[in-house]
Parts: sequence; C-alpha cells; structure tokens
Amino acid sequence: MRKYRVYLETTMFNYYFDSDRDGHVDTVRMFEAIGEGEYEGYTSGYVINKIKTKEMTALINAREGYRNIIICTPMEVLDNEEQ
Repeated sequence: MRKYRVYLETTMFNYYFDSDRDGHVDTVRMFEAIGEGEYEGYTSGYVINKIKTKEMTALINAREGYRNIIICTPMEVLDNEEQ
C-alpha cells in the first residue's frame, strides 16, 4: 500500500516543541505516525534553515541575557523590505 507523503512546514515543528499550543497533541501524533512508518514526512531546506536560525537566536539570547533579539534569515530580511 502506498504511503501518503506529508510536507512538514515550519509551523509543524513549532507546534511540536511548544506544548502550550492548541495543536500540540495532534502534531505530536503526526510525528509519531511518521516515525512508525504510517506516513512519509519531508520538509525543505528553507524550513531547516529557519529552525536552525530560531535555535541560534534562543541560544544567543540566553547566553547574553537579551530579552528577545530576533535573528532573521537573509530571505526574511528581503521579504520584509519588499513589503
């Protein structure tokens, strides 16, 4: 039987790690189903880079004692300049 391919965009990872979000439980179930082979999960390089940027931002904020410094990817900066 053919497996469904599920695209995991940035929000899915955010919901997985943020247990206060309404969709957290369903998101964890989706990741578990992917892990069990029920679905085939995939994502893009853009999403991976965005996750790495968020992790780096959190580490720098914690290390330096900043309240909330936001580090953007180059594409996010360009997107904001176009608006």
